Amino acid sequence: MKGVAHQAQRHVTKSVALHSSTQSLPDCQAAFQRIAKRCVKLIRSQRKAAIAADPDAIHTMRIELTRLRSAVLFFSPMTDDEVWPKLNKELRWLNSALGKARDHDVTANYARRKRYRKWAKSSRQALLRAQRKVDRRLSNKLASARYERLTTTVNHWITDGPWLRADRSVRSERVDVYAQARLHAWRVMISREGRHLRILQRKQLHRLRIQCKRYRYVVAALRGLGVALARQDLKFVEIAKQVHGALGDLRDLKRLRRVAHGRPPGYRNSKKKLLLRAKKPFRHEP
Repeated sequence: MKGVAHQAQRHVTKSVALHSSTQSLPDCQAAFQRIAKRCVKLIRSQRKAAIAADPDAIHTMRIELTRLRSAVLFFSPMTDDEVWPKLNKELRWLNSALGKARDHDVTANYARRKRYRKWAKSSRQALLRAQRKVDRRLSNKLASARYERLTTTVNHWITDGPWLRADRSVRSERVDVYAQARLHAWRVMISREGRHLRILQRKQLHRLRIQCKRYRYVVAALRGLGVALARQDLKFVEIAKQVHGALGDLRDLKRLRRVAHGRPPGYRNSKKKLLLRAKKPFRHEP
């Protein structure tokens, strides 16, 4: 009897703990605001180092900017208001500057690899000049009043934007319930594209890479809030990670060819391998 009583008590304790953790989960409004505010905070914290052309700071700013825009898209039934399109246009301006600087950093690193070092020797000075040029442009933009206005306005929009005065049905929905349906929709969208990866054109491959990146970032943000996700959501993160990585490497390789005005050693074979690596995860997907 004692054993039965002990088991019953454990079951009650477990149920209470589960109920308590569920109750403590934020609704969609609070979840989005926490994610978005953290992104803006990290973007701002890296500003000085990015102005000094620190590659890690530039990379961090770009990642957090993508996380922010991914979160807005994920919660778009709630966040879609008349202000966001204007803000997003300004964020694209910032993302473009960060992206160009980051791309040149990556290309320069590629050119220094043992495999490409000799081949890229004649282009190295041109690559370095281009890198310094985009770094200066980024520094000017990050030091501008436009950048300061943008981050301040985004922060205000997160805290008190028009989206907060819209229908409360989504805003008050429990984030784990909302996330389950939304992540499923994103998985279906990615899988549909991924199964036809071998025939996708450049823009379609780019879109698929971005979709995988967004999925990864949103899942990481939700887990950071303590949201318990379904096994298939977490399993799909690995697929998204592999595809994102392979297509990102393919993009970097193509950029190296374009910037250095010629095919790097083993270009065709490397391109083929990367496409196969991106396609592989979808073969075993249910």
